[in-house]
Amino acid sequence: MPDRDLSGPDLDTRLARGRAALLDSIDQPPLARIRDRAATRRRRRHATGAAGGAALLGLAVVATVALQPWTADGTPPTPPPVADVPPGGPVYTGAGITINGLTTSAVAHVPGTISDVEFVDPDHGYLLARCGAAEPCPANLARTGDGGASWQYSELPASSAGERDLELAAFPDGRLLVSHPGGAYASTDEGRSWREVDTGDGTAQVPAVRGDLLRAGPGGGRCDLDVEVWRPERARAGVPATTPGLDVCWVAPAAGADGAWWVGGFRDGRASVAMTRDRGANWRTVDLPGATPGAGTVEVASLGSQAYAAVLGPDRALLALYHSADGGETFTRSRAGGSGLPAGLAGALVPLLDGRLLVTGTDRQLYLSTDDGVTFQPAGGSLPPLARLERTVAGYVAYDLFGSGWAAYSADGATWRKLQII
Repeated sequence: MPDRDLSGPDLDTRLARGRAALLDSIDQPPLARIRDRAATRRRRRHATGAAGGAALLGLAVVATVALQPWTADGTPPTPPPVADVPPGGPVYTGAGITINGLTTSAVAHVPGTISDVEFVDPDHGYLLARCGAAEPCPANLARTGDGGASWQYSELPASSAGERDLELAAFPDGRLLVSHPGGAYASTDEGRSWREVDTGDGTAQVPAVRGDLLRAGPGGGRCDLDVEVWRPERARAGVPATTPGLDVCWVAPAAGADGAWWVGGFRDGRASVAMTRDRGANWRTVDLPGATPGAGTVEVASLGSQAYAAVLGPDRALLALYHSADGGETFTRSRAGGSGLPAGLAGALVPLLDGRLLVTGTDRQLYLSTDDGVTFQPAGGSLPPLARLERTVAGYVAYDLFGSGWAAYSADGATWRKLQII
C-alpha cells in the first residue's frame, strides 16, 4: 500500500496532530528512568539463566556509555535535567540556546584529553588530544568529515609525547600545523601522516595572502606580542606588512565572517583595539573611551556591523565591556564591571544572529545579554556547565561540557551539537 499523504485536512492528519499535541503536553520521565524500566522488564522476560542476565547487563552498560558523560574516575556525574529526548539523543536548552546531545551512533575514543578543536567548515574539523604527565603518549590528531558524528585519528611523531605547549592550526585545504616551542609537525593529508618541520623566527616581513592565518608570536612580555603570519607549510613565516599601532596583548584565533581580523592591547596606556581586513596590509586602530585601572588584556568579537570589546584584569575579571554598532569604527562603554555582569569571562565573546551576546563566566555558566552588554542573565534551563567558548575558523567550540571532557561545535553560537568523541 502506498504511503498516505498527511498534508491535507483529513481525519488521519487531525488525529496525528492531536496525538503530537497530547504527547507534547505530557512531561516525559528522565531518560535514565526509561532505560531502568526497560532493563527491568527485559530481565523479567528473559531471566532464564545467568548467561542471559549477563548479556542484558552488558547491553545496559553500552547504552549508558553512549548516552551519558563520565567523570575522570569512571563514575557518572549527576546530569542536568533533560529538556527533551528525541530519537537522536537528549537535547539541552535554555534561553533559546540548544545543545544536541549524543546520538545513538558509537562514541569514538581518542587517547588523551581534548585540548584543541578547529573546524574549517561545518563538516570538516580537527581535534588535538594530549596525555597527562603521569601517562605520557604521543599527541593525537582526530579528524571528522561529517560534522563530528564520526572520527578517525592518527598519532603525531613520538617526540610530541614530551611537548606540553602544542598549538593546532587548521587550513581549509586540509593541511595542518601543530606547533611547539622548538618547531612544528606538518600534515598535508588531514592528519593521516606527519613530518617534523622547522619554523621561522617570525621576523621577516611577509605580505599575507589568501589562506594565511594571523597568530600571536611569543613577544618579550605579556603585552609585547608580535602579530605573525602562519602558512600551511610553515608556522611563524614572518610578520605582516604593517603593525597594528598598539602594544598587542591578544590576537583573534580566526577572522570573523566578514573577514575582519582583530587584535587587542594598549596604546599610550589606553585600552585599544585594531582591525585588518587584508591580513595585516592595513590596520584601523581605535582607543576605547574611559580609563580601566588594572586592565591586563583586551579581547574583541564581531558579527556584521556589531562588535564587542572586553577589558579583562587578573584572573580574567571583567572590568569593562564596550559595544560598536558601526563595525568597530567607534565604541561606547556598555557598562563598567560590577553587578549585572559575570565576575569573570572564560573564553570568547559570541555575538548571536538575533542580536544577543553569549558568554561563559569563570563560574562555568552561560550568560546572555539582550542590551548590548549592559546587563546579563544566566541562560539557565537544562544547559550544562562548561569550561569556555572559543572562536574557530568556522564557528565556535565549547569545551569540557559537564566537567567531563566533552566538546560541542556550533556554526552560529545558538545551536550546538555535541561531538561524538572523548
